[in-house]
Amino acid sequence: MIFGLPFDIIEMRVIIMAKTKTKKKSKLRFLWLILPAAVIGFIIYAFSVNSAYTGDDYGKSNMLDPGQKGVLVLNYNGADGMPESEETEFTAYEEIELPEVTKNGYDFVGWYCSGGFCGTKLTLNSREPVNAYAQFEKDRGSITEPAALYTGELEYREFSEGDYPSINIEAADVFVDSGFKLIIYPEENFNGEAKTVAYKGSFKETVGSMKVERIETTGIETGALTDGKKAELLKTFAPRIWWAKGEEYFASTVENAAENMERVLTDRGYTYRIAQLDGPDYKCDYLYGSADNCKAYSFAVEKEEKYLDLSYYVFTPYNKSKVVFGMEFGNHIGDWEHITVRLMKYEEKGKAYCRPIIVEFSAHSFRNFYPWTDVSVVDGTHPEVYTALGSHGMWKDGGSHVYADAKIAKLTDECSRGTEWDLWKNDSLETYSYDPFTLTGKGIGNSVWNSCFDTDYYNENSNSVTNWGNRGWYPPVMLYPKLQGGPRGPQSQPVLYNPYLLNE
Repeated sequence: MIFGLPFDIIEMRVIIMAKTKTKKKSKLRFLWLILPAAVIGFIIYAFSVNSAYTGDDYGKSNMLDPGQKGVLVLNYNGADGMPESEETEFTAYEEIELPEVTKNGYDFVGWYCSGGFCGTKLTLNSREPVNAYAQFEKDRGSITEPAALYTGELEYREFSEGDYPSINIEAADVFVDSGFKLIIYPEENFNGEAKTVAYKGSFKETVGSMKVERIETTGIETGALTDGKKAELLKTFAPRIWWAKGEEYFASTVENAAENMERVLTDRGYTYRIAQLDGPDYKCDYLYGSADNCKAYSFAVEKEEKYLDLSYYVFTPYNKSKVVFGMEFGNHIGDWEHITVRLMKYEEKGKAYCRPIIVEFSAHSFRNFYPWTDVSVVDGTHPEVYTALGSHGMWKDGGSHVYADAKIAKLTDECSRGTEWDLWKNDSLETYSYDPFTLTGKGIGNSVWNSCFDTDYYNENSNSVTNWGNRGWYPPVMLYPKLQGGPRGPQSQPVLYNPYLLNE
């Protein structure tokens, strides 16, 4: 048998072809030997390529030595008074002041560079030209109502609180002020399947009708938001996390990660990796974490003088992804997922209060936003969170959640009530305050700031880490599961670094 075909059938095909084209007889006679040899050779090549890739200098070939020059390409995306793009030369590890640019109808937010947010400064060291893109937020200064639907780049309609039975806008970008929610229907007169928007969104379908409603919640008197009060609020709104039934890969601590991985310099800064990793199927005890000996890391971030975002991050040493046609895709060393509770600050009769209005759940590369009133809570203040089996995406409900439809296969997170973890109990929670304007944090309550969350990624004497896991393992053919690259840490997420937005 060769490739599932009997040998005599292959011989018969060769004989027939030989009768019609005798000049190729000698070549075709050995065809059945050449093709298998080529396939075997390609397999050997595939494995050798991957062996060399995981054993290389981890990107150092693309790094500049101190004092060498590199090039940064700035793309201004139509910013006012700026060219389409320009190049600037930098010295390795140099901090570059970027211009504060504006675009008609947009407010400048910051810079996006090489997969990470750069703020108004970058520290660069790549040999290759690096692209940086201006990041803009639509100008909300002229919007006086709690909601707006954008029908074009600068064209929008505003809506006050109330019901709107006939709108009919296609492919609308949605803005809704925190503290309000939109209930959107695809047809007029509130017909069709409703969709609730609690933060902002982009919709491809027609908005036939809509309701703008206030999110009514009960506030907590806070007084001045001192460090002690922020730590208290982080405990008050800390979530209950449900690990799925059958979960094998639990959370760990950043200290445990430092003990089991090495901090190595890469073209993206210092990164954690497992040194002895020699294949995508590598496993060790560290990767399984612990349901009993783990921590969550919470950050209190004040935004726009109006909001206080309480963000809770969980680190798991391993992400086990999905099986497609019998093969696993999307496994990676290291996994960060989070949930954020947005509080609105307000005053009443001369006293300061905060009330919960939005809960954001992270799942892989996207976010889901819900009004506080749509989320199940424990004891009035602790939202319930369901983590997906193996991949740890966070959802507000149990059951199956399809998060990607690739036509030939659907990627689904399975959530259930397995092991319960209350973050406000048993010293499970580290509490920090974070300043998005200076990109610095500090420990509050009984916690001490962990410098692994600093942003000086190229500092040899720092503990900061840009990525939490080995780089990706991408075979040229699908012979075995591929390993994706390790994720970036909490400090690279907009919920921490962006002084305006909850998240993107």
